[in-house]
Amino acid sequence: MIPHRQNRERARYAIYARTAAGGREQIDAQAGAARKAIATGRRAGCASVRVYADLNVAGGPGGPGPALAALLDDTAAGLLDVVVVTDVARLSRSAVRLREILAAFEHGGARVASVGEAG
Repeated sequence: MIPHRQNRERARYAIYARTAAGGREQIDAQAGAARKAIATGRRAGCASVRVYADLNVAGGPGGPGPALAALLDDTAAGLLDVVVVTDVARLSRSAVRLREILAAFEHGGARVASVGEAG
């Protein structure tokens, strides 16, 4: 369960899904699990959701995939409140890069919720 934000009429959620070598099915499964977690943690009509998906993009120390770059841009612009992932490793497998991404989300006012951590 991902709790909704109390101080906003409509919390703005983003789902980020990434697969390095898998297919569209893996992206759909990640997005589905995140949608389910969001739905169980909010009142009906409380959230808007946008899915950002990088298909066949490695999560190593290199630059972000196009969807993650767009997600970071939207967060920096203050367009999102919560970023939902099935596992934080979806954001990056590099600890250094992961810290940078999490700091960027925090700076933009968004928090990260992992489906595995929710509850």
